Formats: sequence, structure tokens, C-alpha cells
Amino acid sequence: MAVNDEYMVGIDIGTTKVTTLIGNFGKNSTFKIKGYGISECRGMKKGLIVDINEATKSILKSVDSAERSTKTFIDKAFIGITGKHISFINNWSETSINSPNHLIRKIDVDRLLTQANKVNISSSNEIVHTLIKQFVIDDEKGIIDPIGLSARKLAVELLAVYGSSSQISNIINSIKNSKIEVQDIILEALASSEAVLTPEEKESGVILLDIGGGTTDVALYKDKKMIFTYCLPVGGNLITNDISIGLNITFPKAEDIKKKYANVDYNFYENLNKVNMEEIKINHSKTTLNIRLYNIVNSRAREMMMLIKEKIEEYGFMHSAPCGVVITGGTSQLKGLKALTSSIFDLPVRLGLPYEVEGPAEVINNPIYSTVVGLLKYAYQLENFTELEKHDEGIESGGFLDRFRSFISKILKN
Repeated sequence: MAVNDEYMVGIDIGTTKVTTLIGNFGKNSTFKIKGYGISECRGMKKGLIVDINEATKSILKSVDSAERSTKTFIDKAFIGITGKHISFINNWSETSINSPNHLIRKIDVDRLLTQANKVNISSSNEIVHTLIKQFVIDDEKGIIDPIGLSARKLAVELLAVYGSSSQISNIINSIKNSKIEVQDIILEALASSEAVLTPEEKESGVILLDIGGGTTDVALYKDKKMIFTYCLPVGGNLITNDISIGLNITFPKAEDIKKKYANVDYNFYENLNKVNMEEIKINHSKTTLNIRLYNIVNSRAREMMMLIKEKIEEYGFMHSAPCGVVITGGTSQLKGLKALTSSIFDLPVRLGLPYEVEGPAEVINNPIYSTVVGLLKYAYQLENFTELEKHDEGIESGGFLDRFRSFISKILKN
């Protein structure tokens, strides 16, 4: 049975794994998972494809696993994108309102958005998303829907997210090589936010950290809008690598130790002797091994969080997030990371899991699936485009989507 309009497919190509998810949405907009597949990812480094053949093989394994679990043939999918090549700029545009009584019409908003979407970036880059941060009428900021209001001047502030055209092409070609049609490419920070952040958090102000194997995606939300995004090319693999070097063991064994025994909680040091790693055959005394492991992992995790905090402080957002920090992704499960993050940011921290989702417990209760669930939740909004024309969620205008889909089509034709 082929995937039809009843089901949607998302593929998250991460540094360490490829995840494929099949599902649909019920009448109450709750996402129902039909099946999934996960495979080790090769050919990726810090969110970038470095070997397209290996990446394609990894995608095929994940897709095949999802197809077998559902007896469904996958021929199209929504794809996530991240990596250090992703960046953003704020774009401001304004227009005069010359209609009778200076009433703002839909045609005025459409004209302004078309103008605002003409973002000046290098020819080597391609716009991935243009997100509405706010409308402004006659210098009155924070307007959600300006249609029907009276003003002499209408302005809009956009967050334009862009990435390397070649890297986007590499992602698309790896999917194309897997005989799958790319329906749309979605920023992974945006997708993860859609999966784990509540509307209340987005409105009040919140920081999302999606910590994967090779990258950490950062997204800041305020007044229901994503106002900042950043990809730190560092993730859990760096911690594993430090364990491997510090304890003179192989990377796979270091990964096993990290998942089973590593703890970065600053209150954990005094309890180190209670940890028993005797099943891991390493030539160190128990106390020495525990102390070395704690110091290695705590130092690296603290450094990662400090780098993220400094970036957010540069943007001036640290005091605008009353809902604190939400961490998700595979590395968010590192023991003690919530406590360490809270101590560094001086904010409340919670673990982000996909919500309003029905399906296997191993998926809905595991943050490694946040991105792929979010891909389909966000794509569902794009597919129901009539709701997005109200601009009340700060999502792309039709003109941009048409241009980006044309960009994808050109790559596929080539």
C-alpha cells in the first residue's frame, strides 16, 4: 500500500541517526503515529552531509524499517534541516496605506509581505523560512492581525532563516537518491518547537534547546513567534569523544558508558562512590574512574551550555523567558543535565516530549523523536494553508512557499 493523502511522512536526518515517521491527524488535530523506523546515520557530520552515498544508505534503512512496520510504501516525505550553515537576519519593510479612511486591506498586507520577502542574501544561500515576528501600524508595535485597522503606515518585521544552497541541495539529493519526493524542507528547530512547546510557553517567552549528537538547535519564542534561532555545531558526540580520549577506550564503549553512568548534576560529585561501573572492563579503580568520568562529562556539558547562554545573552533575551528552558533531543536525557542547565541559566528547566501525540510509548515518551514528530505537526499547518493566511501564528506567506518549492523542484529536475 502506498502512502496517500491520508498519511504523512517525516524524515529526520541527524548526525547519529535517521528517523522516519508515518502518521496522520485526527479530527481534534492530535497526531496519530502509524509506524516508524530508525537507523544509524553515516555520511553526516554536525548536520552536514559529507558522504552522500552513505547518507542515502542510512535513509533507505530507516525508510525500509518504517515501511516494514506499517506495510506501507513511502514515496514522499517532509524533511528536516539543520547545521552550522543555517543563519538568520531580521528584515523590516513598510508601506503607506492610501485606501479610504486609511483602512488596511488584505491586498495591502499581501503587497507588504511580497515586498518583505525580497531578502538580500548572498547568491550562495537560499531562504528556508520567512517568519513574521510582528506587524507595526503607525509605530504601534506588536500587532497580530492588521487587516481592518486604520493606519497611515503599515510595517512588518520578518525573521528570515537561510542556509547554504549547496547543503540544501545535498539533503534533497540524498532523499532523491532514495526515490522519495521532497514535499518540503523544514528547519529542525522550528519542528522541535512545534512538537514540545506549549502555546502558553511560546506566548510568554521560552528557550528551546534541541541537543542532538552533532548539533544543538536553539530557538527563542516570544508572543507566539520564533524571534531567534541558532545552530551550535556541538552535541552529545563531543562528550562521547572526550570520554573516549579521557578513559582511553573506544568510541562505542564511551557512548555506552555515557548513556548508562554519566551524570553532570553538580550535586552528584559527593555520591560518586555509589556508582558501580564494574560491568565495564576498564583498568581503573572504581573511585578514580567515577571521578574522571564526572569531571570529563560535567566540564564538556557546562562548556556547551555556557556557549549557548552567551549567544542568547548577545541577543538580549535572557530576561524575557519566564517559562525558562525546554531541553529535548537525544542528549537531553543525559543524567543531571536539567539541574546543570538550570544552574547555568538561572531559569526553570523541563524535558520536552512530544505532546498531543498518540502512538507507541517508546516514541511519545522519548525526546529523540521530537524533531520528526514536529516535522509533521508543522507540515500539517502548511497543508492547511487557509488558516495560516490570518498570520496569527507567524508562519510563511504563500509567495515564499511557492518560491521555495520552485527551488526544490529545480534541484529534483537536475
